[in-house]
Amino acid sequence: MPYEALKPQTAKALLGPPNKHKLLPGLGMVSDDTEHLVIVLRAFRKANGNLDLFSKQLASALKLWTLALPLGVGKASLISGLKLLIGFSPERSGIFSAGNGPAMRVSVLGLLCDNKEKLKEFVKKATLISHTDPKAYRSALAVAHAANLAKEFTRVEPALFLKRFRELNDSYCKEFDLLLEKTIKSVELKQSTQDFAMNLGLIKGVSGYCYHTVPVCLHAWLSNQDNFSKGVTDAIKCGGDADTVASIVGSLIGINVGREGIPDNWRRGLFDYPLNETSLVIIANDNLSRSVVKELIIFPFRQSVLFILIISHLILRMMGTPIILIRKKLK
Repeated sequence: MPYEALKPQTAKALLGPPNKHKLLPGLGMVSDDTEHLVIVLRAFRKANGNLDLFSKQLASALKLWTLALPLGVGKASLISGLKLLIGFSPERSGIFSAGNGPAMRVSVLGLLCDNKEKLKEFVKKATLISHTDPKAYRSALAVAHAANLAKEFTRVEPALFLKRFRELNDSYCKEFDLLLEKTIKSVELKQSTQDFAMNLGLIKGVSGYCYHTVPVCLHAWLSNQDNFSKGVTDAIKCGGDADTVASIVGSLIGINVGREGIPDNWRRGLFDYPLNETSLVIIANDNLSRSVVKELIIFPFRQSVLFILIISHLILRMMGTPIILIRKKLK
């Protein structure tokens, strides 16, 4: 979050390298990206292969998530959540948007769903509940496909990713196909993810538009499949929608390297509730016994703390940016 919506150069000058938690010194909290991954995971398990049940479970969870007043939520996710709350069905709750919300929550589907045709249908359900622009589905499918390949291979060859995605994709788009070709070529030439993002015109950072987010995420993943910290920090250094880009990249590399491949200070620095290192391990093993009363008591406090921290970081940015400009002029 401290790097969110900053230009790459500004983030570097203001915050330094993203090598540790900086929400508080050495401490951090999970973002809505992680929350959505957990929501999709639970819905998929409860559905047990039933698409309609998956859609209903997902809708129920998104209603509760919306009621929790998530901070920094995207427009499409917020509107769809509100529509679900007032009675719209999951088939009619989405809005026409090409945001990166669906892409941020579907890697777990690629990890757990073995049937390729079923995978497409689950990704569609997870997408259309909030985003109806075909670009959102296409991009989400690419992320889910990447996760599926990461499960199958220790290292995924870039050309294999593209070949298999073309076979899987049931929503062809020339623009997206060209973007994926550029991504694969850049990885094969060993171009850095930051340079690749710059070449896409993302000078101010990676936006929340899925055709910006997903190529950068795939590039960072394919370039760093066995190096979690480098892949995630490379993604953050691109600037812009840092939390979502880093979350997608981390979820893909994490399939290969596991919990042990995540730096200790990143894991142990999570001081959040109800999602932290301990609870996420329990959730992954499907053993969580939730205390709804405890969550209802603590969660408003959690949201208040996060809100205060966000305001504090905005103030620090306002104070720090003029200093950066003065330094540039002096140089």
